[in-house]
Amino acid sequence: MSRFIRIAAVCILTALMGFGLTQPASADFSIRSSQASDLYVRDEVPTLAQIERQFAAFWNPNIGMDPKIEVTYNGPSARPALERIMETSKTMDFFSIQGRAIAPVDVSGNTMTVTVHGVMAGFPAQSTLYHYIREGGLWKFDWKATCQEMECQGNPTFGY
Repeated sequence: MSRFIRIAAVCILTALMGFGLTQPASADFSIRSSQASDLYVRDEVPTLAQIERQFAAFWNPNIGMDPKIEVTYNGPSARPALERIMETSKTMDFFSIQGRAIAPVDVSGNTMTVTVHGVMAGFPAQSTLYHYIREGGLWKFDWKATCQEMECQGNPTFGY
């Protein structure tokens, strides 16, 4: 019964959004419209919108690997693992995947965590606690810690 209620609630919310009677929880930054410049987050405490734009840009298959390596902690050593992981990003745009950052953004010194809800075609897909390390004033993905949260398959190594 609870599954039926969920489906009904999603249908009702979708209809309300279609009629313009309610707004989505965030701006829903699309992978397709993201740019490489969205990857570079420098604010001491980033906004949820900055994190969502960075997420979208990272998974955009039209943005090359070099800027993604720049915003990855230990990037050059992590490149082989990231290239394997990014093989799946080629379908992200097709499935309209987005990441919705959920408050709070927890900054402690040069580390940060924030929960990101993955959304595929408007429906919740996966929630993960993303980890970041600030290096040279730039927030970089800590893929080793984030991958541990997601229980990544194949035990990728990020060189640290």
